[in-house]
Amino acid sequence: MRYKYKVTELVPSDMKTMELCRIERVLKPTDMEAMSFKKLRKKLDPKKRYFIEYTNKKGNFISATISGNQKD
Repeated sequence: MRYKYKVTELVPSDMKTMELCRIERVLKPTDMEAMSFKKLRKKLDPKKRYFIEYTNKKGNFISATISGNQKD
């Protein structure tokens, strides 16, 4: 595996609305490995939100809030 990602699952306070501004609980971060950011997204559940931290190939630190991709 080429890159290491720090993945944290975000749990909203109200599960019905799934609003990002009301996130209260954050689960323990886990370390995941993948060859690319796209391949990492395919591993994640599309119904959940995640906070991702990693360093790209140019040495820049990236942090993003994403959800997983649907599998075809």
